[in-house]
Amino acid sequence: MKSLRLDTSEDKGLSHWVTVSLQEAILNGQFEPGEKLDQDLIAAQLQVSRTPVREALKVLASEGYVEILPYRGAFIPRVSQRDIYDVYEIRWLIEPEVVRQATPLIPDALILQFEETFEQQTAASGKWSERQVLDTDQSFHALFTRHCQNQLIHEFLNKLNHRIFRVRNFAFRQPGTHLEVSLHEHCAILEAVRQRDPDRAAELMQTHLKNSAYRICQYLNE
Repeated sequence: MKSLRLDTSEDKGLSHWVTVSLQEAILNGQFEPGEKLDQDLIAAQLQVSRTPVREALKVLASEGYVEILPYRGAFIPRVSQRDIYDVYEIRWLIEPEVVRQATPLIPDALILQFEETFEQQTAASGKWSERQVLDTDQSFHALFTRHCQNQLIHEFLNKLNHRIFRVRNFAFRQPGTHLEVSLHEHCAILEAVRQRDPDRAAELMQTHLKNSAYRICQYLNE
């Protein structure tokens, strides 16, 4: 486990604060898939007793962030083929419509910002850190969610965020050219958005998500 870097400034109930802090640490990739959570170490780093840590882990287990195994403890779930299929089935059913709705509404300045980011990423030729690439990928997909007109879709995808992140984080740790391929797919989607072509952008997003699911399953099988 990496050293936790957490904000302790919020004055909330202790158990809730520990839950939110651990949730953020998991989403920030501070734990490895399959890693056992050392409750004593977490309690020491957060300067709390084991009780709020145990309560937080129960909440996180109910939301799918951790897995509690009897007599063994709490673990960060590993990615399975079922996880990949479930996550991407939802994404390729919903996100193309999100893109369709958001395409006419995304400001030109944001389109330009992502175009410049993608150009920098392409020019770097694999020199960006895993964290930078992952953050850019998350920001790109979040761009459409933020500008989607259907607030319920927005809320639904936000609730799935940790499951999406777990699969995405697994993919980004794999070697190969899949990150470059994904970047080219992102660029094509962005070009359709720049041309204000919602149907084309939605079609390209669906293709991108199906390709991503296939690539991740390949790595899992290997």
